[in-house]
Amino acid sequence: MKGEINKSIDRGSYVKYPLFEGELPEGSYAQIVEVKPKSKVGKHYHKFQYELFYVIVGEAKLGIGSEEYLARPGDIFLVKPGQVHWVENDSEDSFKLLVIKLNFKGDDTVWL
Repeated sequence: MKGEINKSIDRGSYVKYPLFEGELPEGSYAQIVEVKPKSKVGKHYHKFQYELFYVIVGEAKLGIGSEEYLARPGDIFLVKPGQVHWVENDSEDSFKLLVIKLNFKGDDTVWL
């Protein structure tokens, strides 16, 4: 099955593009996330879900726990439940990543 982007969810500083809606096994979710230029996704964590990030386009600062990374295309990151994470895109270009959520039970995001 080929993934399709049928809608977008604009959250202000970033846009989410769900993929494979209704087709993945229960507890799984996949989306493209685009962090807009000169924007950030604030510090937050998830109670239950794991997130696997695969950077598609752009460069940004990515924080996971106490570590900070310069995320570039081809990089892969794993965020475990309870780990605080954030993204800061200081660039004039968008930063895009594929996000695969495991143990997904709906929105379990806690913003700090």
